[in-house]
Amino acid sequence: MDRALADFVEMLRYSDVPVSISESVDAAETVRLFGYQDRGLLKTALAQVMAKTIEEQETFERCFDEFFSYQINPDLAPEETLDEEGEETDENTDTSPEMTPANDDENSPNPASGGGEGGGGFSGEQSESGSAAPLLDMLERNDRTELTMAMTAAASAANLRNIVLMTQRGLFTRRIMEGMGLDEVNREISKRNKDGDAEGADRLSGRLELLFDAVRDMVERQLALTSSGKAKQFRQDILKNVRLSNVEHRDFKYMRQLVQRMAKRLTDMNSRVKKVKNRGHLDIRKTMRRNVAYDGILFETHWKQKHKDRPKVLAVCDVSGSVASVARFLLLFLYSLNEVLPKVRSFAFSGDLGEITGEFDRLGPEEAIPFAIEKYGGRSTDYGRSLEDFKELCLDEIDNRTTVIFLGDGRSNGADPRIDILKEIKLRAKRVIWLNPERKSIWGSGDSEMLRIAPYCSTAETCNSLNKLELILRDLLKSS
Repeated sequence: MDRALADFVEMLRYSDVPVSISESVDAAETVRLFGYQDRGLLKTALAQVMAKTIEEQETFERCFDEFFSYQINPDLAPEETLDEEGEETDENTDTSPEMTPANDDENSPNPASGGGEGGGGFSGEQSESGSAAPLLDMLERNDRTELTMAMTAAASAANLRNIVLMTQRGLFTRRIMEGMGLDEVNREISKRNKDGDAEGADRLSGRLELLFDAVRDMVERQLALTSSGKAKQFRQDILKNVRLSNVEHRDFKYMRQLVQRMAKRLTDMNSRVKKVKNRGHLDIRKTMRRNVAYDGILFETHWKQKHKDRPKVLAVCDVSGSVASVARFLLLFLYSLNEVLPKVRSFAFSGDLGEITGEFDRLGPEEAIPFAIEKYGGRSTDYGRSLEDFKELCLDEIDNRTTVIFLGDGRSNGADPRIDILKEIKLRAKRVIWLNPERKSIWGSGDSEMLRIAPYCSTAETCNSLNKLELILRDLLKSS
């Protein structure tokens, strides 16, 4: 696969068009057959390979138009020159090269052809200095084709394709100019000024400024190509690792989308029916019944299978203070896994404890979670009283298929945490998982009872980000 197509595939993936490896191979074969010359034909052909839904088709068309409209073809850009005042003498007054679909000739020096890098078709096949000739010499000769090729080579060396944010424009512009040889030109301008050649210095400064404008245009075009998708991905990567107690209200929408995407991935991993067949353990009864139609001849055999029960999950969440934000995402995560965890019961507490499963069934997680935080949050935390309420509500229903997940910081404000009840729960349940948003180094400090709680849990872990929450739930599904 050539570099330009690889960058286009990356752009689609950042724009939420999932292009698989096999689809990328099909796209490469499509480009080999049709080439880059007929953009309309290529667009139609690639759409058949890459876009699978109406939404993906719309995104594909937008990305295609943006990506391939910015491919640079220096062969079509006239070798314009600048007059003594720095004005262009060619009829085309645009300082940027003409933008056309890329050429698929692999031996062409065109940096937008198959070996191009990034949406702007940046080539990495030039010399390390970014050009075959010094920048000073190219500016003196006003060779636009060589300047264009030097720009694309320097952009490749500066990894312009990785630009994400608006604030990076100046940084990448400077890197590209330095890669082309900016320091040498600045020294020459200073030398001419010292030698009294003000006219020559002004002429060179004017041409350098025009080059700066062209590089800025290139940077802005590349930013327009990739910023929306990459910035979104960049933001999501940050939100996955940020402490859940620090998530701002404006980011809740993105966090919900992340949770749903993570939950879907876990669901896909665990929803397949895994039939473990024991060869040598033939189910005689089912085999005989299946072969009645064949006069008892054993055309079909049936083997005994191990049945895997889906776990029952009881989620007990402290919804007081900063813990409430973590509880919000744990509950949302659990209820997004309803295909593989259909038996989830939820409880909320700060002082008193109450079941909120019915609210989830009636209102859905989006409304049930704020309802639970408002109803049970805001009180002084009392783990002992909450465990007493939990014991009264459902201790008798806990068995060896039940996983109990506690979410809380273990700070009981000096009240008895009733470790005896937690011990009884552990004896009955398959596992007890305790998730604490605080780091382990401060467990046991102040009114924290975590050092007493942890021995009566199968797992006691710090959990304060979406990534950690996903790992814990993945382990839960894997071991169920």
